[in-house]
Amino acid sequence: MKILNLYAGIGGNRKLWGGEIEVIAVEINPDIAKIYQDNFPNDKVIVGDAHAYLEEHFEEFDFIWSSPPCPSHSKIRRFSAVAK
Repeated sequence: MKILNLYAGIGGNRKLWGGEIEVIAVEINPDIAKIYQDNFPNDKVIVGDAHAYLEEHFEEFDFIWSSPPCPSHSKIRRFSAVAK
């Protein structure tokens, strides 16, 4: 099975998938992508925009996991609190 893991982060969700699969992980932050790669050295990690990668490659995968950052944990939350 070939899985696309969008917004991969450090791979928290990946821990549950086991090892007999092929995973391509997409993470925009190079520092976070490095941690993911260290945690899952057999996965291919793409540093880039998840939506752009998805648009170009969605047909290549059996399963696509998309878990964008939670707004409650996002940096943007600080700005929206100020705007209220």
